[in-house]
Amino acid sequence: MELKSELKKLKDDDIYSLILFILFKLRDIPEYSTLSELIYVLNKNEFLKLCEYFGGMTITIPTIDDLEHLLNMLTIYEMTTIDKISLDDAIKSLKLNKQKSEKIQKDYYKLVDILSQYNLLYER
Repeated sequence: MELKSELKKLKDDDIYSLILFILFKLRDIPEYSTLSELIYVLNKNEFLKLCEYFGGMTITIPTIDDLEHLLNMLTIYEMTTIDKISLDDAIKSLKLNKQKSEKIQKDYYKLVDILSQYNLLYER
């Protein structure tokens, strides 16, 4: 097998994945270990745009559970502030398991403080 012919078989995504894997091995930075998979999630242009905006920075991507938790809290916020439902009733209405309900109960007042402190939402 000739290296040149094997390289021609690679698609752009594969080449970027290879480059990112080599970068991880070359720099020996643990946070780079998953970069070679990122090109398969984003297209080439999105990936390059990501590098342009965030190159050199370390970022942490939230989990789907984190996003779901925040969306549930915003839903409860809407129910308590606009619909004037009690916090307990709002949490119960979402029919969450005990662990998720307790987490919302714990974080809810932090959310209220953040929204009021930064004036992120306006009452209708």
